[in-house]
Amino acid sequence: MHVLRRLKFSPALVLASIALAIALGGTGYAATQRLPRNSVTTYQVKDFSLLSRDFKRGQIPAGPIGPTGATGPAGPAGPAGPAGTSNIKWALVKGDGTILQQSGGIEVQSHTTGTYIVDFNSGAVNGKLILVSPAQANSDTGSRGTVSAGPCGGTAEGSSCSVRNDTTHVRVQTYSAGGALANHAFYVALVI
Repeated sequence: MHVLRRLKFSPALVLASIALAIALGGTGYAATQRLPRNSVTTYQVKDFSLLSRDFKRGQIPAGPIGPTGATGPAGPAGPAGPAGTSNIKWALVKGDGTILQQSGGIEVQSHTTGTYIVDFNSGAVNGKLILVSPAQANSDTGSRGTVSAGPCGGTAEGSSCSVRNDTTHVRVQTYSAGGALANHAFYVALVI
């Protein structure tokens, strides 16, 4: 008869067997788990082998700003803008022909009742914008009529003047409320 012997396991053998089972079971568990798509494990990654494209935006901090690159070629020129005015000369003239205020260089060279010959000292004034408007200066604040201006010299945009009849002078005429020539203050301007 065969006698069965009872086996006795030492505590060290039991612990070693449990440790072996856990180790083998852990590997089996990892092998059976499904890794997320595009997962990277330590077997695939070596130090300094990843590139910036391997990371999502914002995961890698920005580095220092590099040096400025070479200047590129000039782009095409834009369209030309509208022509601007280079200068405006103006004066405030009293009814007696005295200039009260001005931008500079302007003279009233002749004055008769309601007619003023103004020199802007800017060369020919024909073909340039001349602006004139009634003004109030000192005690000249009453009712008045129209005011007009144009170049001397008999040009198409002006008329002949009794004195200084050339295109470097402007004739200004001021009228009373009744329509007769009368001395009144005015503003005059020349856009050069």
